Amino acid sequence: MRKRIQNIPPFNDFLNLSKQDFSNTRLLIFHGISGSGKSTNLNYTAHYHASFQNQSVKWIWTHHKRFKTGAVKNYDLVVVDEIISPSQLPAITKLLGTNKKVAVASHLNPAWFKILCPFTPTLSFRTDASSEKIRAYLDNKGILYSPESILSFCKTYGSNYVDLQCILENHTGKSFDDALRWNQKFNKIKNFTPAKWIPTLPRLKFD
Repeated sequence: MRKRIQNIPPFNDFLNLSKQDFSNTRLLIFHGISGSGKSTNLNYTAHYHASFQNQSVKWIWTHHKRFKTGAVKNYDLVVVDEIISPSQLPAITKLLGTNKKVAVASHLNPAWFKILCPFTPTLSFRTDASSEKIRAYLDNKGILYSPESILSFCKTYGSNYVDLQCILENHTGKSFDDALRWNQKFNKIKNFTPAKWIPTLPRLKFD
């Protein structure tokens, strides 16, 4: 089977990670809603940022469950993708005790990490608050839009690529304003069952 080639857009450094100095940081937190770029920023940090060039990196996929850390030791950076529950946080504390730095993708507020790791030098980045990355994505695709449509989208869905792609795919060949307007109209459609519904057979007329 031939592997499908994906047209991945160029990395958009909307968090200005390239200018960050992580030398005095032990815990990096990328937090936000699904589809907002947490894993993408983790990948950039671990494999392309100057702070981690020629460093040992270990990647852990949690599959949204608790995970074991006993065998993960002495790495320059451990990447954890992703944290969705406070019950997973004790594992982060253990990783910090046996490795130099830890970077996580998280659905939790960074305050949760502060409770368990109050004295750990930490940097946190919110991935779902930038409207600029939505503009950059549409510009890269050559799709027209108005500032009002960007603000409306971010207010309704948050700044995430998943909902953005769904809206565009369901109304291709149009401006983002048209696609968003069509999506909003479609979302107003509601299913309901009448309180007193009597099924009837249709009457067909034939010539």
